[in-house]
Amino acid sequence: MGTGGVPSGRDPPVRGELVHETEHTRVTRLFVAGHTVIRKDPLGPDGQRRVQHESAMLERLRGVAGVAQLVETPRQPGSIMMSDVGDTSLAGLARPPSAGDLIALAVQLAQAVAGMHRRGVMHRDITPANIVISRDGAPSLVDFALASSLAELRPEFTHHTEIVGTLAYLAPEQTGRTARPVDQRADLYALGATLYELATGGPPFGLGDPLRLTHDHLARVPVAPAQVNRAVPGPLSDIIMHLLEKEPDNRYQTADGVVHDLQRVRDADPRAAAQLRVGECDVPLRLLPPSRLVGRDEELAVLGAAFEDALTGRCRGVLVGGAPGVGKTALVDELRPVVTGRDGWFVVGKFDQYRRDLEFDASHQAFRALGRLLLAEPEDELAEFRGRMLTALGPNAGLLTAVLPEFAALLGVPPEAGNPLTAQARLQSAAVQVLRAVASRARPVLVFVDDLQWAGRATLGFVDLLLSGEPVDGLLLVGAYREDDVDAAHPMATPLARWREQPGVRHLRLVNLPGPDLVTMVAEMLHVDPARAAGLAETIGPYTSGNPHETVELLNALRRDGVMTAAADGWRWDEAEVRRRLRRSDAAGMLEAGLEAMPARSRQLVETMACLGGRAELSLLQTATAVDTVEPWLVPALDEGLLVMEAGVHRAVRFRHDQTRAVVLRAMDPHRRRTLQLSVARRLAEVPELFAAAAEQYLPVIGAVGDPAERHRVVGLLRAPPARQR
Repeated sequence: MGTGGVPSGRDPPVRGELVHETEHTRVTRLFVAGHTVIRKDPLGPDGQRRVQHESAMLERLRGVAGVAQLVETPRQPGSIMMSDVGDTSLAGLARPPSAGDLIALAVQLAQAVAGMHRRGVMHRDITPANIVISRDGAPSLVDFALASSLAELRPEFTHHTEIVGTLAYLAPEQTGRTARPVDQRADLYALGATLYELATGGPPFGLGDPLRLTHDHLARVPVAPAQVNRAVPGPLSDIIMHLLEKEPDNRYQTADGVVHDLQRVRDADPRAAAQLRVGECDVPLRLLPPSRLVGRDEELAVLGAAFEDALTGRCRGVLVGGAPGVGKTALVDELRPVVTGRDGWFVVGKFDQYRRDLEFDASHQAFRALGRLLLAEPEDELAEFRGRMLTALGPNAGLLTAVLPEFAALLGVPPEAGNPLTAQARLQSAAVQVLRAVASRARPVLVFVDDLQWAGRATLGFVDLLLSGEPVDGLLLVGAYREDDVDAAHPMATPLARWREQPGVRHLRLVNLPGPDLVTMVAEMLHVDPARAAGLAETIGPYTSGNPHETVELLNALRRDGVMTAAADGWRWDEAEVRRRLRRSDAAGMLEAGLEAMPARSRQLVETMACLGGRAELSLLQTATAVDTVEPWLVPALDEGLLVMEAGVHRAVRFRHDQTRAVVLRAMDPHRRRTLQLSVARRLAEVPELFAAAAEQYLPVIGAVGDPAERHRVVGLLRAPPARQR
């Protein structure tokens, strides 16, 4: 542990003591005027961004008990300054706490998590090492580097060695291997894993091999703490096991519900505590779609059978059609754990209706994701994959490395596009050859291409090659498309007719939920008995026609309007008031009213998002809006579930559903939209890396550009090179 003088900007130098250092972070204790403070310095090229992010999260948590607190002095530019609560973490306890101390500690921890969630922050990495015990014995949550706004996150399917967070305490949905979004309930799983370790001496599934831990979080049920350590009270053991439920819908929904049950155990005599019913006062504060898909058992069986048949080359692909919001994407996402169970790779790409640059090409996205997965493989296995791909690609290896940066690193071949007249056909063939070289029964690959109705001819040609070519053991292509968008004149119509007759290609058509399934969905969203939900489902049915997405949006609109309210015993509503409200406005109208009620800058960000496409990296949003830090202004839209965060190296945000984006665009009058797109285009055109996005924004408003010099620049932007077209 080192000591020495630490420069402190405009304040005089102070003595410092090194507490902890890794390649990413340095933590120092500073001795200042009779007391100590903690200085945290994120290291590396993105250090400043991480300082801004963590500081913003901690700023929102000022005054929350049991959470690290910012201090104003001494000032240290580029650092995070926090109060010093001690340096003994729960991971460093000399011996496990007694049952009484454990319950008291659990209450304090749950209260800290509840306070954090009430401020709209989720930690995403609750572990014993990130809980410091103060000198008076009180716990304090630290290390908010991975924290985010209290919104849904969609983790990418990454290599098991690159999953973000501390794997021994990570909720199943945080692995990216389930079809579930990540929200505040992931913190509750991590809290359960932490309490499990305090109760038993080790995390639920131990430490060590990432692949085994990932599998255990997904599939194994841990031994109850009371069976491992008989000193643990049965009710406390039940609470911990309820926190560790695999399905988010089946575990605690709120930290307040955990606090209620823990206080009952702490304050009641043992006989009364034994009568505890876990989760009886645990009402979700937001209305989320059910974790499990309702009414899709037959379709799931078809998909599962298709994947099993693909392992032996008996199925090339599955095409899933249906109306917007019917659940096509959610259905295919259910294959994530199935693919994981076979040690396979699930890669996905999604087209955008309004964007034609390469970033929004679904096949491009899927292959980049596959490249990242391959690069994370051990070197000996990577060398084997590299050899097979180079043999299969032959002279087209340089074309692939010219288009896909991950494959440039993977193959080590100089980029060489070759003849531009044949590049598109050769690239389609090369993509198929890569999949043939990589996929196998032992390591299957599922490629999911979403919103295929917006694909260009290049991707449709690639799909056609894959579905009509020789089948490959372990390779399955799944495409989802909107049936009503594909009429006789659509570019997809001819190949789709051919695919319908193609052996080894299966077809699924999703329709809206019938009445009984709609009742089940509403009951599971509200966590009430189906009998209680039946009347509400019957009332909203005519307005949603059983469409799952529209059902979720309508119920949340009723919640925002105060027609549905959360109480200690569950959600309450008056069906007569629901009917009156629905007669005045539909879900889209309620959503538009919610947008109008947002702060002006938040609404502008959502509208800019809608113009940019269904998804945008936060750095792109900052440039497009000239707002230095956009995340605080996104909070209202994230809180309402209009937007979903995407975790990763390049943090991004996207609309929960394309229909939400469509409503936002419809709500903008033509003049407002034209003005916004023009200002966005001008800002993006100042950054060479964003020229393609600038061209997309200029295209519909080119008539509003009056300055000849600007028109000349716009013409140059619109002459995009062929490599950036679909």
